[in-house]
Amino acid sequence: MTGAARLLGVHPNTIRAWTDQGRLRCLRINERGDRRYRAADLQSFLHDAGLQPAPVPPFVSRLRPVNWAANAADGGREAEVPHEPAGQTLAQHRPGDGLTLVPSAAPGGATLTRISQIGNSKGFGRVASLAADHRDASPPIAEEDRLLVTQVRDVVRGRSDLDEALRDATRVLLATGHYRTVAVAEWQDGRPIVHVMEGIDPGPTWLEHADPNLIAVCLREGRPVAVPTVPSPDAPGHRPPRTVTVYAPIGSSEDPWGVIVAESASDLPLSHADLVTLESIATAAEVMAQHARLQARLELQVQRAELVAGITAELSSQLELSVLFRRLAEQAAELFQGDRTAVWRVSDGQLHVEAAHNLSEEYIEALRALPEPPIGMLVAASGSTIVIQDVANDPRARTLREAALREGFDTVAMSALSVDGDVIGVLAVYHDERHDWPQEDIDVLTALGRQASIAMKNARNYELMATWAAQLQSIQQLGTRLNRWGTVAGIGQAIAAELRQLIDYHNVRVYRVNGDDVEPVAWRGEIGEYTDEERDQLRLKVGQGITGWVAQNGIAQYLPDAAHDPRSHTIPGTEADLEESMLIAPMLYEDQVLGVIVLSKLGLHKFTSDDLRYLEIYASIAAQAMVNADATEQLKAQSDRLARQLESQRELMRVTESILSTLDPRTVVEEIADRLGGMLRVDNVAIGVHDPEAHVIRPLFSRGVDAERYMAKTLKDTEGVSGWVVRNGEAQLIQDALHDDRVVNLEGKVEPGSLIVAPLKARDRITGILLLERLGVDAAFTEEEFELIQLFAGHVSIALQNALAHQAVEIRAQTDALTGLKNQGTFQEYLQHTVKRGNPFSLLIVDLDDFKSFNDLRGHEAGNVLLAEIAAALRTSCRESDEVFRYGGDEFALILPNTDVAGAMEVAAKVGRAVKSVPGPGSRKAAGVTCSVGVAAFPDDASDRESILLAADRACYVAKRNGRSRAVTAAEALALAGDVLPQPPTPVDDPELTKDAA
Repeated sequence: MTGAARLLGVHPNTIRAWTDQGRLRCLRINERGDRRYRAADLQSFLHDAGLQPAPVPPFVSRLRPVNWAANAADGGREAEVPHEPAGQTLAQHRPGDGLTLVPSAAPGGATLTRISQIGNSKGFGRVASLAADHRDASPPIAEEDRLLVTQVRDVVRGRSDLDEALRDATRVLLATGHYRTVAVAEWQDGRPIVHVMEGIDPGPTWLEHADPNLIAVCLREGRPVAVPTVPSPDAPGHRPPRTVTVYAPIGSSEDPWGVIVAESASDLPLSHADLVTLESIATAAEVMAQHARLQARLELQVQRAELVAGITAELSSQLELSVLFRRLAEQAAELFQGDRTAVWRVSDGQLHVEAAHNLSEEYIEALRALPEPPIGMLVAASGSTIVIQDVANDPRARTLREAALREGFDTVAMSALSVDGDVIGVLAVYHDERHDWPQEDIDVLTALGRQASIAMKNARNYELMATWAAQLQSIQQLGTRLNRWGTVAGIGQAIAAELRQLIDYHNVRVYRVNGDDVEPVAWRGEIGEYTDEERDQLRLKVGQGITGWVAQNGIAQYLPDAAHDPRSHTIPGTEADLEESMLIAPMLYEDQVLGVIVLSKLGLHKFTSDDLRYLEIYASIAAQAMVNADATEQLKAQSDRLARQLESQRELMRVTESILSTLDPRTVVEEIADRLGGMLRVDNVAIGVHDPEAHVIRPLFSRGVDAERYMAKTLKDTEGVSGWVVRNGEAQLIQDALHDDRVVNLEGKVEPGSLIVAPLKARDRITGILLLERLGVDAAFTEEEFELIQLFAGHVSIALQNALAHQAVEIRAQTDALTGLKNQGTFQEYLQHTVKRGNPFSLLIVDLDDFKSFNDLRGHEAGNVLLAEIAAALRTSCRESDEVFRYGGDEFALILPNTDVAGAMEVAAKVGRAVKSVPGPGSRKAAGVTCSVGVAAFPDDASDRESILLAADRACYVAKRNGRSRAVTAAEALALAGDVLPQPPTPVDDPELTKDAA
């Protein structure tokens, strides 16, 4: 700011105010906010505002700019700059005066002089001519200047290296004694790159004090610029207080190469020869720079040609495509100094990255998600090479704008990879900064793409041939192995285990078509999304999902994006939008779909049409193997069935022999249940007896998980499957209980399962049913089992009839004919058996009071009727598990299982009331007969048969002695009566009880 104020002749605060008002433009170049001003901005401000800048320093008037017109007029003499009148400023000079002055950003606010006429194209041409041959110079120059130019020309011609030539030339300039320091710099990316720096105390930072704005003006207009310089206190070396620095451009304004920066040795004016020499050096430097550029370009082309040849040789020798793609991306980045490279493969109308160098996964994914084909697809389709600079704003790459901005690249060059019209892909080279692609680089990129395409096609052909050979061999080997398996399950497992030799995949499923069902036979998952699949998840119906569609139509399918196929069906528990590729092929045999093979792979477009062809061939071989396996399984099943039938019939004979030898009905039914359990799997077995008079089927026996329910239910012979079998006399096989209207569940609901109900036949009627139940969804009985049960039911009928007939004879032998109760002999056996089992029970001895008087009064027949009625009353007073016996003429015995003394006394009281309420024969009035009851409990009152009988009999005796019509326990009787021996019961045929009342 201080320098700007000094230049404009105002106070620094005025500069600050003008800046804050926006009238004067400034730059802030550090964190503290110090303001800096460009010389061009200050000059424009002076011109627009008409302000008076600082007066011209005296030494500037001695600077002699070259004016070619003046030189031509006076024979080449140096033109003097007239001294300015007092108060006049350099800003009042106009270009026609030979000087154009602009403000300088140099320290101290000094002004600069731009030499206007030397820098024009004509002047450069003449100086170049001087450098070539000084004899043709026009206008003429002094002999000493001519010798200096010749010396410069000889120096330049004698050097082939640019830096050496420039160094020698600068030393010539320094040898004149007119320059203190000379530097030659190449202008690159807005900053000088020093090639040569010679002189007095140049120091590594000397050129940093050069004004880059002045260099830019010098190069832009192609004119030398001179500026008075006041060194800053921290400038290197010890320089005169004021010098002049000249900036001379190297090259034209259209194609500048660099600049010569020369600092005068003192504040003395530079001579015409100094300026001519400087321009000669600049012209010679331009020639050398162009020569160096051409030589560098030729060397680069040679290097690139050799590199391309080496790359081509390396790629051509590489037969593995993945390695070839990777090396191509790496070598392209090295060859063209690319920040990123990628090799894209064209498949199914889309680009798929095969190799990438420094390219992010996010960018690759963004290209996949583009709604329109990217520019790379157009390049591939046209087979051309294109370069796009400023990708984010180029309309050709509009779809890439957001992705390119995120990735951070500016320029991309893409070359199609194609051979003989076969488009393989695209080679792309990315530069983060703007990058110019000369035509020779584009040609090299195109040639590299063409050579790489040939190598890729060769590698692909080799890989394809190797794959074909391996796949054909695998198909043959796999087909041979499949035919060795004799089961469908074995074939499915072999396919799942070995198909990877043919096609790479992440998941395989093998299905078998059975009617409307598509059942999984084998499956295998290689990665997380597939490893937890279960059979129930994979079950399908024909027509359901893409697998069911193939099973229905018999047409193989390739789904590059399975999740978005409208026929797809998402397996429960899996991700709905999973990026997945699928191959589905039917196993066809004589136009019939026997099964389906499904291959899956994570990602889109992961299979090829060749893969689908191979899978179809393999599936047809698998279908033949399935047919063979079916035939083998059928033969084996038939053989097994015959063997089972034979064994079943043998077992049936053994069972029949066993049950026919048993005459106890209970033992017979238990034997039947045991034998059935050994012959086949059942969950419930039940036997029911038909009562034709009551028209019901009463449960006789049941064993299994629902045994209690079966025993608790008496069915009418008009309901359910059992009633149907009784009415029709035919066995029934119910494969699915849920869908048979005749099935009646005992709890009002039907469980999944299968039933067999077979009739038990006598000679002229159906005596009952044999029921077998197998629970579960997949628990159906087979026809073979059904046939076996029908045969078995016939044998059961015979065995059960024999046992029931024998039981009837035994019952008649054990039963009292008058009362229907079990007789005294049976009582003794049952009591012995009960004591032997050791379970607690109670014994009641019931003796009727004054029955003899009733018998004497009413007669023997009336007494018999009364005894029968009392026996019936006793049965109704007990539980079903209790046993009632006729112990003697008017005595009865009751055995109460699992009953203690207290419970027995309750039953005794109930018995007493029942007996007392029995009416006389032919009357509704009670007969007036009572009873005395003795109660004894086992093992509390006695531990053996004799003792328990004695205890109960003693208690009954005490009850009669103490007033009758009451019940007495064994403990009470023992306390009251002491030792009382049991008395034999009154004989059933006692004359006193059977004689007439008369």
